[in-house]
Amino acid sequence: MRLLPLFACLFVSAAVLAQAPATKQNPKPSTKTSKSAKKQAEPKAPEEPAELDGDRMAVAPMVLQGETKCEFGQRFDIKPHPSLPGRFLLQHRGVNHVLTPQPTTTGVVRLEDKRTGFVWLQVPVKSMLMDAKKGQRIADNCMHPAQVAETEAVQASPTAAQ
Repeated sequence: MRLLPLFACLFVSAAVLAQAPATKQNPKPSTKTSKSAKKQAEPKAPEEPAELDGDRMAVAPMVLQGETKCEFGQRFDIKPHPSLPGRFLLQHRGVNHVLTPQPTTTGVVRLEDKRTGFVWLQVPVKSMLMDAKKGQRIADNCMHPAQVAETEAVQASPTAAQ
């Protein structure tokens, strides 16, 4: 009769284990993630407003439009977007990126495509294209004809020789 409590205890333990969800013992954590998990983990780029506010529209006239030549033979063409006022199309490797002006406190002209992470920065003597998502520069020393003229004027000025 002493075995009865022991058998009862084993029976209850087996019943509890049978109801517990089966877990797989895996000493290594999985490095694979599903596509849906990756989509959920990546933050979505903020939606651009349909109409730009006054600060963004004020940047648009300062954007140098047309072909810009960069180091290593790269070329970019910046033109106004045909249907989105204040925005621009930047053609890079056959793809048009929609760039939206972003106001800055430094006077740098900044155009950004939040979807792709492309950022076009324009100062008086050069421009550059950055990939903010990858954290790297795509093109540097880009010179629009107006920037070439500005650089030549600075070099020719008497204060530049000092």
